[in-house]
Amino acid sequence: MKRARTTVALAAAVLLLPYAAGAAGVFDNLILSPRARAMGGAFVALSDDATALFTNPAGLAEQEKIDLYASYVDLYGYDFLSLGALAGTYPTEKWGTFALGGRLFGVEYQGVKLESEYTVSFGHGFTIMEDVHSSLAVGYGLNLYGLSFDGESIGGQNLGSANSFGVDVGVLGTLRGRTRFGFFMHNLNNPKMGDPDAEDLAQWFAVGVAYSPYGAVNTTLEVSKQDSEDIRTSFGLEFGVLDYLTLRGGMQTQPNRLSLGFGTHWEGFRIDYSYTTHDVLPGTHHFALGYSF
Repeated sequence: MKRARTTVALAAAVLLLPYAAGAAGVFDNLILSPRARAMGGAFVALSDDATALFTNPAGLAEQEKIDLYASYVDLYGYDFLSLGALAGTYPTEKWGTFALGGRLFGVEYQGVKLESEYTVSFGHGFTIMEDVHSSLAVGYGLNLYGLSFDGESIGGQNLGSANSFGVDVGVLGTLRGRTRFGFFMHNLNNPKMGDPDAEDLAQWFAVGVAYSPYGAVNTTLEVSKQDSEDIRTSFGLEFGVLDYLTLRGGMQTQPNRLSLGFGTHWEGFRIDYSYTTHDVLPGTHHFALGYSF
């Protein structure tokens, strides 16, 4: 009975995965911050919270408080897809800021978990130059990847599990407190997974600039590329309409998407939300809760 149930689930997954492919590949570039997602994903030059661990670890250098962050993504409204992330930072006086976090992505159908991806990440960001007008920070991230297939294949063979290790690097510069430049390279060491037929894990880089004409306004532009995919351009805007409320919007190409969201904060607590469109699939809702002290 169990084997028949698994077989049905896997057969259904074969039909569903072409639609889910737009939502996720194995360790694909899935945005883990609703703030970044609301700004079209253009966040490499603005990374200034705990999620810098995932977008540009050089941004950790700016963290002066312990910051805890948790998010959940309702990917395209599909019940069989789940994506969650956690991140936390710990600043020091001499050695910059350290961060620890992770993400968990799963595919489940009719009570059978078909695939599980987890990433455990350690990051460190520190300032190497700072004066009255400018600053320069660098950072790195170390990622442990785990992939498992909990069901059985249609032929009854256990699909097993695998692990790998990746290295990220990032750079973040500021000029006169208003202009920021960022660079991020994910999986610099080109990690592979699988035996005997090893597959490359996703690699991507992002370059961006952010400008703040006023204290409560940020604009950001980013260009990124993953493996052999087309170059993606992203643009984002956020502005504080009240002391405790920030509105956000953005767009990206390849694929073409629009996004919007908001953030609210009070006494160290903050809540972020975003909604992203898709040209074929339903929209994606993204929620997060953070606390800094």
